[in-house]
Amino acid sequence: MKLINQPSTTNMLNKTMFLFAFIFFAFVINLKGQESVFSALNQSIGEADKAFIAKNYGKALSIYEEMAQDDKAPENIDLRLARSYYFTFQYEDAVKYYKQHEKTNLEFPTEDYFYFAEALTSIGNIEGALQYYQICLDKKPDNELYASRIWRLSNLSYLYEDSIKNMAHYAKMNTIHSELQMVHISDNEVYLVSNQPQVEMIKKIDSKENSSFYNVKKIETYEDPFSIVALNYENPKPIGKSLKTPFHLSAISIFNDGNQMVFAASSKQKNGKGNYPLQLYFAEKKKEKWFKIADYEHNNKQFDISEPSMSNDGNTLIFSANFDNGMGGNDLFISVKTEEGWSKPENLGNNINTERDERFPFFHQSNLYFASNGHAGLGGFDIYKAKLMDNNLQEIENLGYPINSSYDELSFNIDSLGQQGFLSSNRLNKGFDFDIYEFALDLQVYPLSVEGIVKFIEHNWMDSSELQVLPYVNMELIDRTGNNVVAKTRTDSEGNFNFKVPYYSKYKIRIVGKDLDGFVSFEVPKFAKQDLSYEIVVVNDDFKNSLREENE
Repeated sequence: MKLINQPSTTNMLNKTMFLFAFIFFAFVINLKGQESVFSALNQSIGEADKAFIAKNYGKALSIYEEMAQDDKAPENIDLRLARSYYFTFQYEDAVKYYKQHEKTNLEFPTEDYFYFAEALTSIGNIEGALQYYQICLDKKPDNELYASRIWRLSNLSYLYEDSIKNMAHYAKMNTIHSELQMVHISDNEVYLVSNQPQVEMIKKIDSKENSSFYNVKKIETYEDPFSIVALNYENPKPIGKSLKTPFHLSAISIFNDGNQMVFAASSKQKNGKGNYPLQLYFAEKKKEKWFKIADYEHNNKQFDISEPSMSNDGNTLIFSANFDNGMGGNDLFISVKTEEGWSKPENLGNNINTERDERFPFFHQSNLYFASNGHAGLGGFDIYKAKLMDNNLQEIENLGYPINSSYDELSFNIDSLGQQGFLSSNRLNKGFDFDIYEFALDLQVYPLSVEGIVKFIEHNWMDSSELQVLPYVNMELIDRTGNNVVAKTRTDSEGNFNFKVPYYSKYKIRIVGKDLDGFVSFEVPKFAKQDLSYEIVVVNDDFKNSLREENE
């Protein structure tokens, strides 16, 4: 009989133990792997949340976006993404992720309902925005901010009343980068604050916006003859090496007739939070070059102090800051120069400041212009105006469309006449991509009815008492840009005429009568004018020359 060897009990036990050990080891490895994944996710969440709390929304967003690709991402990742998109001005994406979060039936904080409504407003979904503002108000019935938003959206028409009189025109010098502030320096020069890259040996990037740091350039300008407000721009150059900073130079205000400046720039030292906060500094122009001369004595590296506006005499400074004794977010503060130095910053109060953000003040004569996302407006940040009377700022006024839009308008700068200037807005490209718009206020509305009288004198040396009316002469209104006749009329027996000017342009009038045929210049108003009565004087000597010059 053939014997078959049977495995011993010991051998069987050893194999069983080995198999158990192998399975246990594999389980531990898998468990360790899962722990490392969860540990990495928790570490990423912590890093992103810390960045968000520090208002480094760009960094937080990039981490959240990467986490969202993982199946083990936190269940409320959509809420984190929505908030981050909202605070980086990417409202369409914010709406998308708020909608996704809403479907999860997870907690939806009241503040996020508010951000959701704000984002819906910015993309033009008024009905949806009203729904979520109402949810906010139902949760907090005494909240004036929520109530004002509902009132504003229910009464939007008043913000469009003057839209035909005002104009905002996309400036030709904008780029794919962010143009944040434009300041008028002279008739042929402006300063531009933007994050257009500078020529540097080592490229520096701001992680908050994933772009170059903001800096200042000077640009030559000249008028566009075919536009009401547009300028042409050329020869951009750095403002000067003496004001170059390692990080941001983010806002400026020129005073003392263009010879002095206050500007906001990043501190060269970190604060306790690990940030390089914006602080205020003074500079002076000497032989067409700028030199930093002093720090603002109330700088505080625990806070961002930025976006200054100085009165031309250099005695009143208004700026935006996130001091912890403010009303919420960034508030506007005022500081006055005295014999002892600058007074301690004083909050402008709840007529101006809100629980949200007020930024980019611009002090012009007796008016304070500023940007806010806390007052009732068209959406996002709007530009407002408050008049100063008896040292008190009066009720604020929203500048309406087209100065404001459903997106964000920030910096605002207007000329000495209060008629035209520059503003920044992200209405075109959204997000952090702000552009400069040239604007004009209280423009003349066209078509425009004008009237007047035509008179005649033989020689330009004759006395005005010898002027005679010109009856029954034909008149042609000619647009100089295309040499086109746009209106015709004829004077009556007393030399009176009237016609309609179809649009703003450069015009001339051809007058044809017995022994008369020539041209006179004719200017129409760019801005609204009460008296539209004209007296056209035909000097026969000059008139004959005008026809000859036209024919040449």
